[in-house]
Amino acid sequence: MTRIHSFALLGATALIGASLAVPPALAGGMKADRQQHAAVQQQALTAQNFVMYAGNADLFQTEASKIAAERAQSSEVKVYAKEMASQHASATTRLTSAARQAGITPATPMLTPHMQQKLTELRNTSTTAFDERYVTLLKDAQERELRLHNAYARSGDNATLRAASSDTAKVVAQHLAEAQRISGSIIADRPAGS
Repeated sequence: MTRIHSFALLGATALIGASLAVPPALAGGMKADRQQHAAVQQQALTAQNFVMYAGNADLFQTEASKIAAERAQSSEVKVYAKEMASQHASATTRLTSAARQAGITPATPMLTPHMQQKLTELRNTSTTAFDERYVTLLKDAQERELRLHNAYARSGDNATLRAASSDTAKVVAQHLAEAQRISGSIIADRPAGS
């Protein structure tokens, strides 16, 4: 891998690291976020790390979408949430299969403390603010996930996972575009002065 590709991967990893995977030893508070950010910058985005980050991201979006499928007020958001829960659960299955084809035993995806906090905040969001909060949360997660998949597809260390990541990036881009469209719709439907 060239030095330029290594720096590109490190940069992409730094962008997604703090919110996609925080090792238990680094959990909690601002100090932990800074430590995690520094630790991620120092490690290459290896196939094993990529699989872990992507699996955790899918699990987070699946869980957030399950909450939204129950709590969303708008039928449009409910339909989107159900689709995202299903799509991200399927993405985890595809990623696990690709990892095994690549000779990697993937770790079981887990919710980091940061992700758990975000899900708790989502559960505690008022009914009137819920749809906007969920869509904003998913947009943010999908932007990070798209950066992760694009970075690995460009410069990852495993050809099988690079191909899978490239395919997944296209799907994530579609999910993000739909979330952006729904977000615009929610904002447009807000009562004046909200």
